[in-house]
Amino acid sequence: MKIQLPHIYAVNQNFADTTIQQISQPTHFIEADLANYVSLKLKGKVIVPQDNERILLLEKNLNNHSFSKSILTDKNQTYEAINGHLDLSHCGWLKHPHLKEGDLDFEDLTSKTLESWENAFSFIKENIEKKIDGLREPQWGAIHAINAQWAVSDQTATIVMPTGTGKTETMISVLISARCQKVLVIVPTDALRTQIANKFLTFGVLKDFGVICKTAHFPIVGILKSKPKTIEEVDKLFTRCNVIVTTSHIAGQSDKEIQKRIAHHCSELFIDEAHHVSAPTWKAFKELFAGKRILQFTATPFREDDKPVEGKIIFKYPLPKAQKQGYFSKINFKPVRIFAQKKRDEAIADLAVAQLQEDLKQYNHILMARVNTIERAKKVFAIYERKYPEFNPVQIHTGIKSKKERDEIRSKILSGESKIVVCVDMLGEGFDLPELKIAAFHDIRQSPTITIQLAGRFTRPRKDLGDATFIANTGSKEVRAELKKLYTQDPEWNFILPELSEELIQEQINLNEFAEGFNNFPKDIPIQTLCPALSTVIYKTKCEEWTPENYINGLTGIDSFEKRIHDINRDRNTLIIITARKTPVEWTKIERIFNWEWSLYVV
Repeated sequence: MKIQLPHIYAVNQNFADTTIQQISQPTHFIEADLANYVSLKLKGKVIVPQDNERILLLEKNLNNHSFSKSILTDKNQTYEAINGHLDLSHCGWLKHPHLKEGDLDFEDLTSKTLESWENAFSFIKENIEKKIDGLREPQWGAIHAINAQWAVSDQTATIVMPTGTGKTETMISVLISARCQKVLVIVPTDALRTQIANKFLTFGVLKDFGVICKTAHFPIVGILKSKPKTIEEVDKLFTRCNVIVTTSHIAGQSDKEIQKRIAHHCSELFIDEAHHVSAPTWKAFKELFAGKRILQFTATPFREDDKPVEGKIIFKYPLPKAQKQGYFSKINFKPVRIFAQKKRDEAIADLAVAQLQEDLKQYNHILMARVNTIERAKKVFAIYERKYPEFNPVQIHTGIKSKKERDEIRSKILSGESKIVVCVDMLGEGFDLPELKIAAFHDIRQSPTITIQLAGRFTRPRKDLGDATFIANTGSKEVRAELKKLYTQDPEWNFILPELSEELIQEQINLNEFAEGFNNFPKDIPIQTLCPALSTVIYKTKCEEWTPENYINGLTGIDSFEKRIHDINRDRNTLIIITARKTPVEWTKIERIFNWEWSLYVV
């Protein structure tokens, strides 16, 4: 039979809620037989390969047994082969000739790993017609754009790649092609932290494709799971790793001195799902990396509150092109048009389950019912639980406090035991489940950003899965103007959604290009944050030459302003002025207590 063996780790350490690992040999298959093993003290199994030494498989942690040079431990003791394959990748090596013993020289290990990346990257591009595996077109383009940007500038750069086009492999490619010395990777959730760390540990599919050569060492990856308490903890982790992965919460909430020490160690900062990181504490952390190379990866360069993600967009792969290239499956939209809340929820549930029943005749699909609040989740879950218990509906949201219960629910979803899941928003970044193909919108999220991101999660193609189906009530009055085209009586999502995405992204690109024309504006008041009133007075001038520097002559009471800022965009013939004067408060005569009155002029 074919037996899958687990990774062999050159480094595998845990301390202070932190894991440090480096793979010396990744998981692989061998042809072998499995036999019973019994000695005076032990009982287990023995793996007998066709052309190699025997491997002992034990339940207890015994590593000094002389029967074999290689010993695996498995507490589960379940050895059921499926279609001639036995998966032992979950086991751990207690003994193996390649396992290193004694103290490790991490300075030497990190240095040799970095040296092995010299000329280890190849721009092999995928060609489906010629059956060549390699970098997808969006990955290929993004890697070139990043290296080109870094050749001339260390300015914060944003890479826009639709969901499912391979952002993580793009990060890994940049790590190797640019030989980054020490990278901090920031993600929004614990689940995504684990997922991305595993990709960095194994290089994903890049070694298999020949993009990264076989002689390149896998990186030493640290997974930071809680806020470091001391500078010594930071030093211990960061001096031992090539890549460190953590969440924006941990990075942003750590003490200031801890944050400074983290930034001190790192040469690059990669931010995944950049539209999530917007809190002031996080922004302050990112500013500590000034002068270092920062990359932001996102499918939508605007946050969930529709404010732009900071940083120059250096590469954007169009959603329509990604759809044309087959990175997305088709979206079928089925509307319900009912105004009464209770009837609406039942109608959406009935239509969604009918679609699930039809899909299950051919595909292993899962239905997700989406709502806005925990209270709504409980009400909608009750409908599915009452009417369709045969699909084992579950609900998952922050209202379920027990981690054990949440893990059990996730396990039911991943195993396929539950075919219906009710959740608030999405299941969270990092919950990678291609079988999610039916989305029942019991509540419509008003942000087009969320709609675009969510669509990407349901449209990841796979040969054994069908197209996605979206179900929503077109009678809802909650929809913003940008989304009305999507929720009409008979919309064509496969045309409108890419068009909407391109419009919104292009707006951000235009805004960034406009802001770049102002060279002297203070950094603490970014141009992108200005929101001029829509009520205007328009004047037409007849002058042959425009002299915006003379604005002082036309500004009434110029001497009364304690603060005055201005900058000119010559390419766009635009002058921006911000003024501020102190104004007294009515309830005291003390001069040191006052308000600031700010004014904005755009000419």
